Amino acid sequence: MSGPLSVRLDPRTKLALLFVWALAVLFSPGLPFEAGMMALAVVFGALCGKMRLSIAMFALYCAAMGIAIALAQVNLGIFSTLFNSFFLLVRKVFPCGLLAAIIVSTTQVNEFMSAFSKMRCPREVTIPFAVMMRYVPAIREDWGYIKEAMRMRGVSPTLGGFLRRPGLTVECLYVPLMMSALNVADELSCASVARGIENPAPRTCYLHIEFGIADAAVAVVAAAVLTTAIVLRGLA
Repeated sequence: MSGPLSVRLDPRTKLALLFVWALAVLFSPGLPFEAGMMALAVVFGALCGKMRLSIAMFALYCAAMGIAIALAQVNLGIFSTLFNSFFLLVRKVFPCGLLAAIIVSTTQVNEFMSAFSKMRCPREVTIPFAVMMRYVPAIREDWGYIKEAMRMRGVSPTLGGFLRRPGLTVECLYVPLMMSALNVADELSCASVARGIENPAPRTCYLHIEFGIADAAVAVVAAAVLTTAIVLRGLA
């Protein structure tokens, strides 16, 4: 959840911002522009109360771009093409990835559902999305329990432990994780139906959702970024 001093935005604004960010990355004229988008995403994370996550992702992005620039000065033959392709993907994914992480971590599932209801999205979209949003945290929690149980039995849940004892690691880690994933999927489906997710009546939300001044400011900045990307791409 977001911090006590963070800005609260309409979930529809957040989804539109992510879509515009993806388009801006698509039309990006180069690395400096993408780095600027990454910096703006960090500012957005700080406003939403996710400063630590934003700085960590930005540091990782800077490290990756530093390695990419260093490798560009060395001729490694076919490996240079592979590395360039990989880091190009990193360049394009990181700005949107950071924004998506901030949006997901600061928005409750019921807010997303209410926003989708107001946008009149079909239930074929909203129901799988709601289950998916609940699925990842549940699996993450079970993953922690499984690793603790492995350590108690003297099995290391790391790559080194897998290389030393691959059979035992698979038995103690991946088999319980797969069984847990199946159980979580069934439980979430039953819980969603019990809470009336298939109810055709209009959905309500105890959190008030509306388009405010902060949403307007974010929309203006997003439109400016996309317009700048298109113009610079056309002039390049």
